Amino acid sequence: MSPDEIAAPVPDGMNPDVRLHQRGRAELEFLAAQRAALGPLRARVKARIEASPEVAAWADAPDPRIGDLREAADRALGGSADQAVIGAALRWSRRSLTPRAAAAFEAQRAELAEFAEAPDPAAILDRGDEVVPRYWQYEFHGTTGGWDGHEHMGFVHHELVYRYMLVPTYGDIFRQRAEVAAAAPRTDYTAVCDLGCGTGQYTLKLAERFTRARVTGVDLSLASLRYAQRRAADRGLTWDLVRAPAERTGLPERSQDLVTSFILLHELPPHAVRKVFEEAFRLLRPGGDLVFSDVAPYAKRAPYQAWLDDWDAENGNEPWWRTTATADLVETAEAAGFTEVRQQALGPGGYPWVTLARRPAEEEETT
Repeated sequence: MSPDEIAAPVPDGMNPDVRLHQRGRAELEFLAAQRAALGPLRARVKARIEASPEVAAWADAPDPRIGDLREAADRALGGSADQAVIGAALRWSRRSLTPRAAAAFEAQRAELAEFAEAPDPAAILDRGDEVVPRYWQYEFHGTTGGWDGHEHMGFVHHELVYRYMLVPTYGDIFRQRAEVAAAAPRTDYTAVCDLGCGTGQYTLKLAERFTRARVTGVDLSLASLRYAQRRAADRGLTWDLVRAPAERTGLPERSQDLVTSFILLHELPPHAVRKVFEEAFRLLRPGGDLVFSDVAPYAKRAPYQAWLDDWDAENGNEPWWRTTATADLVETAEAAGFTEVRQQALGPGGYPWVTLARRPAEEEETT
């Protein structure tokens, strides 16, 4: 290791051999520290919102609407300078994060490319540009250029953005993925499909839990799929990876025992969410299970947390968070043909929030 190369703690799910030089690491750690430094301002904002009787009454309303909560919180804040600073800082951070992470990669491309390259990119089944929906052009999370904005965006986002920003900010996000995998009703699945698999963070937890299953990952980002393939290969695993939208996978009908996703639905407009449930039903064999984990409904959150979710989504390039957090996914699942539909929270504050359902057995479908 060179004198200017510093080893950072390696969170679960990261490649321990990836090391950033001091400058790249310092730039990313500065962004994380800047976010952490907003803590006292956030505490004051939270105290003002929670002290509002109007905000407190929101949770007890017969039909709590997020717009009403936002208006009540705005009145409680009264043009708070603290909240203005928080907003400006987070917007700047989001604009800076991807370019800084990509620049750190480019500064060490000769060293890092060996960890980022897919072993067999030709094995990724590409359904072609004609199936790419319009919503995919949006820069989700403020990721500059989108998920394919860099040749190795999968590596850049997973090994650099997650390591230096998301894990320090949110903690053990990979444990949540293991908990969702464990929520599936069975352990004997032989075919498991992960919709919106990205770089394989959740896919890996599925493969660890369902060791006898053939695992298929579907995503629209080739850069993410290439790094998912690499991550699987590094662990001696082989996954079937497909570039396609979750609502139009092109996979064979009745080919899966479990169709699942982790935080995919809030990245999709409402019409696509409905089609994803319909596609999951088509893919499942009779008696197969659906497990979709996503953002918690506002109505299941404390008023301050519901307000923060919605404000952060509005200011963080999350155009469909609100529609997902206010949707009736039980009704959506039942309309697609599922039965035994239920929902549950796997963690504090209602997150991860999971929708579970089953495609009826063959004899039930024909009655």
